[in-house]
Amino acid sequence: MDDEQPAWDLPVAFAAEVEIVPGNNPGVLLYRKDTGRYFQLGRSSRMFVPHLQKGTTPRFLIQRVSDLFQVQESAAARTVTRFLSEIREMGLLDVPPPAKGLRGRAARALAEIPMGRLVLVRDSSPPTASGRRAAWGSLARIAVGAFVGVIALLAVGVAVLAATRLLDVRALGGASIAIPLVLLLHLTMHEAGHWLACRYYGVTVPEAGIAFWFWILPRPYVDRSHAYRLNRRTPLVVITTSGIVIDALNAGIAGVLAFAADDPTLRALAAAVAYILLMTLAHDINPLLPSDGLHAIEAATGQHAFRRRAIQYLLTLVLRLPSSHHHEFAGRRLRLLYLGYGVLSLGYLAAVALLVARLVASVGGLE
Repeated sequence: MDDEQPAWDLPVAFAAEVEIVPGNNPGVLLYRKDTGRYFQLGRSSRMFVPHLQKGTTPRFLIQRVSDLFQVQESAAARTVTRFLSEIREMGLLDVPPPAKGLRGRAARALAEIPMGRLVLVRDSSPPTASGRRAAWGSLARIAVGAFVGVIALLAVGVAVLAATRLLDVRALGGASIAIPLVLLLHLTMHEAGHWLACRYYGVTVPEAGIAFWFWILPRPYVDRSHAYRLNRRTPLVVITTSGIVIDALNAGIAGVLAFAADDPTLRALAAAVAYILLMTLAHDINPLLPSDGLHAIEAATGQHAFRRRAIQYLLTLVLRLPSSHHHEFAGRRLRLLYLGYGVLSLGYLAAVALLVARLVASVGGLE
């Protein structure tokens, strides 16, 4: 394969490091063992997988598609080329990814946020995800989930009121030194929530440590990527949202303390903590970053690479880039989900801007 298109008569196969995860019903889940990354292929890709496991030529795949779907070879060639080009770019084939043009590099940079990691704890056990089932029925699980959601929303409401009405930076004084310690404790609890949820469902946690978004912003993390091996969405949703729930509850506790405190310094400290935890929550539900919020969207929709593919689809519409194999075969529902993701992202940015403006006005004593 050259940088433009496949060499039709040369064999191509999955890279030796690629493992096909069994039992992934929505599509085909691939795991690259050397990088520890997962890739979700759609249902339409199933027909290619057996051939790429043992090695085949693009010409054979073209003939196979043409015969199976009764289409001209030119149309089958476009389908096969787009599919092979996409998984080649992901590093899943036994040939290196092609060089990218300027627009392609820009799209990839937007879809892949750079991140460095400092690993503190490592578990070299084989990847597992047993998916332990809850002891109660589906109706009880829905009721529990709704109850937790309502409590979390109420907690956020209390935190917003405390942060906007009681925050007084001038009253903090020397008590401000406690804020980094409280934040460190909170982040530890946040990641512990993910770890406990993973262990409850029998998911191997390969590593934990500190991630540096854009190589600058530090953030503790727990690698829960093996949870993608779960065949049910409910455990994956619980794992991804456990940290968000802890953000909301801790922010609410800080808000309650702010309203209950009689001492002005303690009240200001609690309100400041509520404000910081709200900002932490805003970061953790950010759909534009590989955050808990994004992972929750992926868990609910069953689309592992949702953000990357949604951004690529939106960029395809805006920049008029060629459609990928995945977008070519994406159904109307999935395309609407991608557009909804764009609207959600814009709404999120607007909400954060309004919250920041209101808090700045509160700190300055303005109305």
